[in-house]
Amino acid sequence: MRRWAFGAALAMIGAGVVACGERQAASPAGPVADVTALTTLPACDFNAMNPMVSQYFSSGQAKTVRDLIDAMAAAGAGTAAARDRGFDVMAIIAANAQAGTGGSVQAGSDLMNELTKCMFTDVAEFPVTFPEDYTVALTTSLAGGLGVRGGATDPTVDPVTSRDLFSGVAPPVGVTWATMLSGNPAPSRLLLYGRPSAIAQHYDWKVLPRNTTFSPNAIVGVCVDVNAATTSMLNEEHVGILTFADAYFLNPATCSSFSFKSASWGERLAYLFLPKALSASAVNPGGIGGSTGGIGSDFGLNNVPAVTLSFTVQPPATVTVGEPFTVQVRATDAATGTTVGGVRISIIANNNNGVPKALLGTTTQTTSNSGVATFTDLSFSPGSTGGYRLLASGSVTGRDAISVSPVTSTKVNAKPAK
Repeated sequence: MRRWAFGAALAMIGAGVVACGERQAASPAGPVADVTALTTLPACDFNAMNPMVSQYFSSGQAKTVRDLIDAMAAAGAGTAAARDRGFDVMAIIAANAQAGTGGSVQAGSDLMNELTKCMFTDVAEFPVTFPEDYTVALTTSLAGGLGVRGGATDPTVDPVTSRDLFSGVAPPVGVTWATMLSGNPAPSRLLLYGRPSAIAQHYDWKVLPRNTTFSPNAIVGVCVDVNAATTSMLNEEHVGILTFADAYFLNPATCSSFSFKSASWGERLAYLFLPKALSASAVNPGGIGGSTGGIGSDFGLNNVPAVTLSFTVQPPATVTVGEPFTVQVRATDAATGTTVGGVRISIIANNNNGVPKALLGTTTQTTSNSGVATFTDLSFSPGSTGGYRLLASGSVTGRDAISVSPVTSTKVNAKPAK
């Protein structure tokens, strides 16, 4: 994401302030706002914003911001124009957060919540918990992330990254933010905000409005040194452990070269995150990344030292030689039970004496993101009559250090064809 989508994938990533293999604190210190689940639409109050504007902005910026808020009021709460001007204010806040030129982060966070009340008229557009806590996103010394995208004055393709460059979000290469967000109500803009997750080596990204849709999918990722984490796999909270057809690796040395001071950093990121299929040369060494169909997810690294296989669809008790039959195998994390994608599973048939016999059809499949591999065209070759059990074994693509336990099916009796 559970986790913020690579049909052949991308990793939107940067490195930590130091090398990619070093992590930021899982839960950085900083003020935390009290939040409660939102059930009713909050009332818009433009006058309530005045003291927050004074506490966060310099005098010059404060005048600009007050003009934008006046334009919101003139257009009317919830209108497209009010949304647009509200995003303009948030874009100024985001720039200050990046540059370290803002005032009270609590005032900035409170102002963003007050703006939200006047920008949106549907509870589904608000954060799940409201008021939201933006203080980490606004505190320059913390690894927050904040950016406005989609509008004519916003960056066209630049990703939004966390300030330690550990994680980030971007449109696919060759696609602009405006194109990706064009299916949303005017002005088709969004605020991306994030903070390190409570889970180590994970990052939590969210969007405002919460019901934003992306077409094509948004890209999100993290930078991880797989040399030091040989049994690591990518996890997104809404999808689970992603297949390695949906993720690929970046070299930590490349990750650590990213810098906001580089004039071409956006272009370099776009080049590195061009969709590509997993290949041996891309596996080792590197960081791991992937994407989801939307944002609002905890996204990062899971350690999966062992995978367990199980037959979720057993072979039929009796089958005629040459007759196709179906079996299904699921791969799960042995420790947590979470399904695991990207496990390449092969099936063979052993007779009652344990001697392998020819099994026809597609005998090797790779589990999907749901952790399932389905074999639909298996059959026994002529002369293979008698009792058999199927043996499923496998390995995780690109992660040879992860052990996969084989599993044996129930008995299937192959009878001669009539």
